[in-house]
Amino acid sequence: DPKVLTNFTRYTAKGKEKVTDFKRDENGVIRENLIIKGNNLLALHTLKTQFRGKIKLIYIDPPYNTGADEFGYNDSFNHSSWLTFMKNRLEVAKAFMRDDGIIFVQIDYRQLAYLKVLLDEIFKKENFIGQINWQRVPEGRTLLGQGESDLTIQTEYLLIYAKNKRPGLLNNEAKKKIEATQKIME
Repeated sequence: DPKVLTNFTRYTAKGKEKVTDFKRDENGVIRENLIIKGNNLLALHTLKTQFRGKIKLIYIDPPYNTGADEFGYNDSFNHSSWLTFMKNRLEVAKAFMRDDGIIFVQIDYRQLAYLKVLLDEIFKKENFIGQINWQRVPEGRTLLGQGESDLTIQTEYLLIYAKNKRPGLLNNEAKKKIEATQKIME
């Protein structure tokens, strides 16, 4: 929809360029990396027709619902609003995925359990591949008080689901990529 995707800028080695159209392949599919700033749900629905069933890997780093608003977007939902926010986006993400697609969703302790149940509902429990736990660097987030002996949370999580888990889905190449992701996060 022209009202949704406007004011494009292409970043190249030569600098910024005004975009009048997308670079497409012989089948008309967009072949450029896109960074879309704005209402992500609206953007996802706009791109859904073009990319439905074509995406092999999705990585989502949603608001953690900390109440901090440190990234300039709403990060202080009430619980049910956060779940609705996530459900809407995860359902669209699933529509984007190929049958052999995989999704990684990053989260911290605040919503981990609720997100896992939501992902089980949308992607089905049998499509759960695993969970990567990683330690944040250099500091964690203080959970209780400000004293030196207080509990500090330094762990974040990646929940991994397949659209349709089956034997051989994670071939050696995919396993290596997941292992590389784990090493980067260590």
